[in-house]
Amino acid sequence: MKSDKTDEYFQTKIKNLIFSVERDYYPKFTLFLDGRQRRLADEVLRRERCSNYRYEGGLEQAERMMLSIYPDYLEGDEVEFPIKLICFRYPKQFSLSHRDFLGSLMALQMKREVVGDIVTGEGIAVAAVEETIAPYLLENVKKIGRVGVDVQLVERSPVEKKQKFLEISGTVASLRLDCVLSLLTKLSRTKAAELLQSGRVCVNFMETESPSLLIKPNDTISVRGYGKYLLSEEIRPTKKGRLYLTAYKYL
Repeated sequence: MKSDKTDEYFQTKIKNLIFSVERDYYPKFTLFLDGRQRRLADEVLRRERCSNYRYEGGLEQAERMMLSIYPDYLEGDEVEFPIKLICFRYPKQFSLSHRDFLGSLMALQMKREVVGDIVTGEGIAVAAVEETIAPYLLENVKKIGRVGVDVQLVERSPVEKKQKFLEISGTVASLRLDCVLSLLTKLSRTKAAELLQSGRVCVNFMETESPSLLIKPNDTISVRGYGKYLLSEEIRPTKKGRLYLTAYKYL
């Protein structure tokens, strides 16, 4: 669980970034942010009435993204993010996962925030990285685990992100979080409430302990130990006064 002080420190950094753009009249960038950090950044951008900003992850459907705040003489699509794409190729008979690539990069003593999303395919993977570390990776990464890899820069990813889901559907008494959690995890509402009380549940990347929080279509629910879920827009009343809903579990 992130502390309030950690969140406050992060939001102060975003506020200072806005002020520095106003002072220097030049675009500024964060490193890669996760979903929670983007939510916190959005709160600051809204409070400061900052509209000149854009997120970019370098890959389609990226989850980890850099934030750029830019002066009003620029349009968002004119901002060039400091992101490079590193492509890893290796013999197709080997199976390497996202965890394998991330573990090898972190073993080089890099901070997590300089590496964005990593997309894997058959005999190929692409990582979005902060541009200043790209030369180091090109020079020093020879293996992922025990598998030799060829490493090069690419302009566009030759690998598409193919997110797989498991569909979950059923009825709930209401859209209270404890009711929805019970359906998603196949636990009783009492057990679902215990998950909340233990700090294991995030809604839209923000931790919550409120069982009465009302869930909305397209909300993301993460439950430590159970997975991550996306609520669909399909929510309809049944003849018995309950609500039928569909959600998708990330695989």
